[in-house]
Amino acid sequence: MYAARPENEPPSHTSLFADIGNMLVTNGLDPSPAHYELLYRYFTAGDALLVAAVNDAIRQHGVLTAAMAATIAAQRRTELSATELGRMADEAQRRLGSLASIVDRSGQDARDYGDALARNVDALESGPRSEALVALMSLTRSMIDKTRSAREELQRTAGEISVLRENLAEARKTAETDALTGLPNRRALDIKMRMAFEAAREQGKPLSIAICDIDAFKAINDLHGHQLGDKVIRFIAGSLSRHASDRLYVARYGGEEFVMLFEDMSVQAAADLIDGIRNEIASREFKVAETGRPIGRLTFSAGVAAMDGRKGPAATLKSADTALYRAKNEGRNRVCIAE
Repeated sequence: MYAARPENEPPSHTSLFADIGNMLVTNGLDPSPAHYELLYRYFTAGDALLVAAVNDAIRQHGVLTAAMAATIAAQRRTELSATELGRMADEAQRRLGSLASIVDRSGQDARDYGDALARNVDALESGPRSEALVALMSLTRSMIDKTRSAREELQRTAGEISVLRENLAEARKTAETDALTGLPNRRALDIKMRMAFEAAREQGKPLSIAICDIDAFKAINDLHGHQLGDKVIRFIAGSLSRHASDRLYVARYGGEEFVMLFEDMSVQAAADLIDGIRNEIASREFKVAETGRPIGRLTFSAGVAAMDGRKGPAATLKSADTALYRAKNEGRNRVCIAE
């Protein structure tokens, strides 16, 4: 078991580099920026929950795989992004408050200017014009200065709000993306499912959902190692996502499972499309690129269910999961439609 240093005991650059390098080699991890970042945070003890998650993974599995590392990083990034989203939302609210204050102040200045202008016009009509003109000029200069200052404040605040908007979008994207595959994660899927189900009900259009699970994935990990297992997950993710479109949403559900959401498509059409992808993958023979060692065929099973007026997203997903279970029991490498 590795040991992260206490917070009051910062490592030297040399020892930190050695620790990270040793852990990469020992666990067979690629020297990628993502792995360096994760292990840097681990060895510098800057994130206690991340340290605990890494230690737990090694304790349970004896090794930290790329999939585990990606999962831990994604979980911590999601939690941090959620916190960051809240912080940026508060900051945006504060900036909007500043914007409203500037607008209110500018409005009051304009009203004050109008009142003062009216008084000086009366003075022009009834008294010495030179004094009234001087007062008008002074009043006008003051209003010009206030208007310029308000414009500069508005421009500065608008720029800050624009940056906040970009940061919010980036944080939201990070929080809703699976680190290993780049697909939408379960959090993003939950949001998409609710929106899609509401739209299907309002428009009276069909909606189908499928769960796909890589067959014998544990055996692949046991025989060829977790690194190859990660590559298999990414390969299947890529094969499914190549068919993604405005009407077909693909997300990683967790582990070796993926969910596909088919908008305006019948359950039979969805099942046929998935079966075509399944058949295309199953017809190929795979081997380890580095060694040439045969892997054999890669297959997956899937369960597909259709939404109806009585079911919500969770119930439909459960029906698809039941159909997936039937596909596994009937021999795997097949697609079953929920009854």
